[in-house]
Amino acid sequence: MANQKLHAKLVTCTVPTKNSAAAQKFYNTLFGGQDFARSLNDKFESYFRPISQDGLTLSIATRSNDREPITCFFAVDNLDATVSQLVAAGGKVVVNSSALPVSGPSQAIKVFQDSLRAQKVQPTNTLGQFATMLDPDGNYLGLIQLDDSMQTYFKAGPEQRTLSKAQVDELENWKQKGEPLLK
Repeated sequence: MANQKLHAKLVTCTVPTKNSAAAQKFYNTLFGGQDFARSLNDKFESYFRPISQDGLTLSIATRSNDREPITCFFAVDNLDATVSQLVAAGGKVVVNSSALPVSGPSQAIKVFQDSLRAQKVQPTNTLGQFATMLDPDGNYLGLIQLDDSMQTYFKAGPEQRTLSKAQVDELENWKQKGEPLLK
């Protein structure tokens, strides 16, 4: 039977850039509007915008090297355990577990915290912990163990990482009756 309860959820894709204004113009054209906001991290320049109702966000961040790829970040319950499991499955750690502290202008932090309080979520001084890895084919990905307040923002709590019964049934039907593309 297909798995209805997921262990991870895609929460953000980060696009590296050397020109934030040009990147914002490009992705605003793609999605419509002028909707990027400055991220809450004053260590490097980055901007974000929600791109779906289920919490998926697109981020634009200063490129750290010329070969840096677009990186998809997946929310998980236990970062260290997930990293260990993925290393055992052939993955390789690139960046070890690192904190994601809330930082930036006090006015922006206040807006962020007031928004969380309006949702009856207690804000903290951290967004969570993250690590980056390579999969067995060398594809770059990120894992993030979100703080409770950020699980609410990204709609990424364990109860929100599920597939619908229709999705599971369709997948199971295809797995059992679909013709393989390669023989």
